[in-house]
Amino acid sequence: MKRLHCRWMCILGMIMIVLSTSLIAQTSGDDTLQTAVRQPGEITLSASVDKNQVALNRPLELLIRIKWYGDLDKYQVHQFDNPILNNLEITGHSASNKVSSENGRNIAIQDYVFTLKPQELGMGYIEGVIIRYTDMDTDTDYSLSTNRIEIKVLDPIPEPGDKSWIIWLAIIIMLAGVAFFTVIYLQKRKAEKIRQAQLKAEKAVPMEEKYLQELKDFNLDDPGLDIGKTINRLSRLLRRFLAEKFNLPADTLTTEELVRELTEKHADEHLVKDVNEVLSRADVIKFSGGDAEKSELERLFGLVKENIIALRNKQA
Repeated sequence: MKRLHCRWMCILGMIMIVLSTSLIAQTSGDDTLQTAVRQPGEITLSASVDKNQVALNRPLELLIRIKWYGDLDKYQVHQFDNPILNNLEITGHSASNKVSSENGRNIAIQDYVFTLKPQELGMGYIEGVIIRYTDMDTDTDYSLSTNRIEIKVLDPIPEPGDKSWIIWLAIIIMLAGVAFFTVIYLQKRKAEKIRQAQLKAEKAVPMEEKYLQELKDFNLDDPGLDIGKTINRLSRLLRRFLAEKFNLPADTLTTEELVRELTEKHADEHLVKDVNEVLSRADVIKFSGGDAEKSELERLFGLVKENIIALRNKQA
């Protein structure tokens, strides 16, 4: 029994010695460069192509992607050589850095895209790419590599046939567009001429005549006449007249402001007094809903008409 116990003790001792020796051998070497990912999924390197079969006269793209969780500057990827190619050549390349999110964690991605062109029929190969990177937290270098990729180069695809009809179609569309815009331009020009003629005709007639003509549209003898609405309509006409006559923003000024502006422009005192009366009464009716008599409407109407006529005669 004692011999069996001693034998097991010896075996356990030898196992401990072997394990210790293995650990010492693993830690005694240079650990600044490794060829495997430190932690699964922490940083990865992949290489892929957009197609594994390509026509001789068509390009394909090789994407080399380095991805890790964390900030973009967590690792520093060192410059690496272009991939070694067989029966393929690089015609262009680009690089980009971005940060996205996955399950609430930031993912840093570095993409390197190479545009490749086949050289002859047969098989093409993209040898494994080796990259070196530095963990900026520990200042330790590591390396990763990709597998070899095979590409089958097929017969060239026939080039598109004669597409001259597209050029003719483009010319027809362009000519149609020019004709369309020419017609629009001529129509606008004609409309502008008509508008200018109308303005010229209006200027030939005194401005006061236009508003006197509008006053003729007021039918004060209408049995269903709404006196309050008619007074408000009369006040709006008066405001438009004063705005045009004295170059004032009469539509936006209060009655008090408008009277003050007319006074500053040295308008006739009689005009200022009548304007104040008409607009003030219209304000009361509009904002308080007060009633008015037809006799009052007739008086306000007469004040507006008399002042417009007076200004016309004064101008003449």
